[in-house]
Amino acid sequence: MEIIITKINNQEIDKLHTLIVKTISDCYPEYYPNEAVDFFISYSNKDELTKDSLNHTVVVAKIDNKIVGTGTLKNNHIKRVFVDLEYQGKGIGKKIMNYLEKTALDQDYKLTELHSSLFAKKFYDCIGYKFFKIGKVEVEKNEILYYQRMAKSLVNIKTNSDYDFNKKKFKVIRNDGQDAEVNMDTIFHYIQNQELLYAEYSGGLVKYGEIFGVIENDAISFYYEQENLKDIKSRGKSTDKIKILENGKLQLIDEWEWSSKNGRGICILEEI
Repeated sequence: MEIIITKINNQEIDKLHTLIVKTISDCYPEYYPNEAVDFFISYSNKDELTKDSLNHTVVVAKIDNKIVGTGTLKNNHIKRVFVDLEYQGKGIGKKIMNYLEKTALDQDYKLTELHSSLFAKKFYDCIGYKFFKIGKVEVEKNEILYYQRMAKSLVNIKTNSDYDFNKKKFKVIRNDGQDAEVNMDTIFHYIQNQELLYAEYSGGLVKYGEIFGVIENDAISFYYEQENLKDIKSRGKSTDKIKILENGKLQLIDEWEWSSKNGRGICILEEI
C-alpha cells in the first residue's frame, strides 16, 4: 500500500470536504454532543478550505489516487488533520504530521502547535506533542466543545533545569519599538512542560494573546498571536535571553518582531 502525501489541487476541494465531513461524522459523536460535531463540520467549510489552500499549506494523503487523509499548516499552527476511519491505524496520520512539521522547520519555526480534539489527543501524545491546557468553545444550546492546546519542539534540545516558568506570572518593565501593543499593564501567565513554554497574556493594549516558546540553553524562541483592543489580530516572533536576578526571580530580555506587519523592538519582562 503506497501512501502519497502531496499538496492539494484546488479542483480536489469537494472531495476533501467530503472526506472531512465523513471523518468527523464517523469519529466525533462518541466524544462530543451533536452541536459540537456540527461546529467542527462548519469550521471546515469549502470556503475556508479553499482559502487555506491558496494562502497556506494544505496536504492530502492518497492511496490509489483516493484521498484518505489531510492536514493544514498555517504559519506554525497545524489544523484539520483527518484520516478516513477505514484507513486509521496505518501510519497515514503520522506521515501527514511529518510532512507538515518538516515544512514548518523549513520555514524556520522551531515548534508547531495545535488544538487537539478529545478524539485525537492519544494520537498527538504518541508523536511527541505536549499538553498545556484545556480550552472550550460554547456552541449551540449552551453545549461546550472542549479541546486541548498542545505543542511539539522541532529541534533536539535539553531543558536547563535552572529555569522554572511553570505557573508563574510576568509583568512588563519596558517595551519600545514600532507599533508595540504590550506595555506595563500587560501580564503574562506561563505554563511549562519540559523544554516548551505556553502563556496567555492580556492588559494594556492587548485584549488577549497566546505565546509558545522553546527553551534552548539560556534563550527562548517565542511565537505569538494577539488581539488588540480594536479587535485586530497580529502575530510575531521573538528571541529572549533568560537572566536570574539577585532576588532569584527570572527576567526575560525579549527582542521581538512582528510577522504580520512592520515593527520590532525590545521588551523586558520580570517575574512577579
